[in-house]
Amino acid sequence: MVFRKVYTVWRRFSTHRKSICWMLFWLLVAGSILWQVTELPELGRKLSVRSKMEKECSAQEVKALLGEIKCFPVREDRKEKETVSFDNGYGAARTYGGDRSHEGIDIMSSIDKPGYFQVQSVSDGVVEQMGWLPLGGYRIGIRSKSGFYYYYAHLDSYAETMKPGKQVSPGEVLGLMGNTGYGKEGTKGKFAVHLHFGIYRQVKGKEKSLNPYYLLEYVKP
Repeated sequence: MVFRKVYTVWRRFSTHRKSICWMLFWLLVAGSILWQVTELPELGRKLSVRSKMEKECSAQEVKALLGEIKCFPVREDRKEKETVSFDNGYGAARTYGGDRSHEGIDIMSSIDKPGYFQVQSVSDGVVEQMGWLPLGGYRIGIRSKSGFYYYYAHLDSYAETMKPGKQVSPGEVLGLMGNTGYGKEGTKGKFAVHLHFGIYRQVKGKEKSLNPYYLLEYVKP
């Protein structure tokens, strides 16, 4: 009796096995297409960032950066639809405080209104520095687990929970975008509202900046 049931099932499978094989084939094709549509562009973007960043960082450092940067440093405006923009101004000449080069990327606001956009942490880390700098205005510096130092400058104000030593997560609000700096504490309005975003790494015991432009391109909304 058992043998007969097994035989019957096998006969039914044999009758439909061609259809089943074709169904499995098309499922594999559909899965491959879905992977190419969703994952392949992401892989291509990562490889592009890697090739550009490895001109100034080691492959291990680039891997760490891509692994820990989870979001763009400015939250999207979902109500009024104001926007932010940035270009590759890293290394451009600066003169305030003496001749120097720009050690980050300026993320500009479409509305010149301090306190409008929220600034958020791009990674996990610990708040290492807060307070006023003549160049950076109200700034906050976060040290990630891998040792990179993320620098957010010209803030209008800080989130109430921010303090040195605080653990932060990707997407956690650090403060509000502003136009502070280029003078004594409290100076505002010397330039348009924007966020100066920088990344530093340890090189022979010293902090050295790297160009975050391609990483911002990778995580921008």
